[in-house]
Amino acid sequence: MEIKDFIKIYDNAIPLEVVSSIVRWSNKSKFEDAGVIASDNPNRIIKNVRNTKTLPLSKFSESLTNVHFGQIVSYFLFEHIKKYRHDLKLYDFNIYTIDHMDILKYEEGGFYIWHTDHNAKDAPRTISCILLLNDDYEGGELMFMDSNGENQRKIETKAGRLILWPSNFMFPHKVNTIKKGLRYSIVAWAL
Repeated sequence: MEIKDFIKIYDNAIPLEVVSSIVRWSNKSKFEDAGVIASDNPNRIIKNVRNTKTLPLSKFSESLTNVHFGQIVSYFLFEHIKKYRHDLKLYDFNIYTIDHMDILKYEEGGFYIWHTDHNAKDAPRTISCILLLNDDYEGGELMFMDSNGENQRKIETKAGRLILWPSNFMFPHKVNTIKKGLRYSIVAWAL
């Protein structure tokens, strides 16, 4: 098995009616800036690394709609992580929880440069999850780079598409700059 085989794509991972409802609700919701936080000042956001907005999905939210969508997405993520485990024959691989689930909104000019996800000190991430919520924008493709930094793989955008991969250093990825429109996605990490 090759490294690229660990990047799995599941189309229609969540019913499109639910995806559409999440997008409609997101259009009315208040997002916050979600760049990378500066190490010298937790109040300063570095926008030249990551330029997007975030809306956390949380079971502790005051918004029952937020809690509702968070529970639905968590259910489908767990189901697809089980499928991922089965597809790759990772029988000694267990996931215990979904950590920090967010809706991201990339506006025109928004992007995220090359990075990996396994950098959380208090909760080391195992599986990275991105659920694409819409596809009516230009740019904003999810890109992966191979371990030698030579080849790139572009994941085509499609509403309802879920991409799963190991969060470790072997899977650098980025989001290309949005050229036109808004890109909505949900990101989460399994521990």
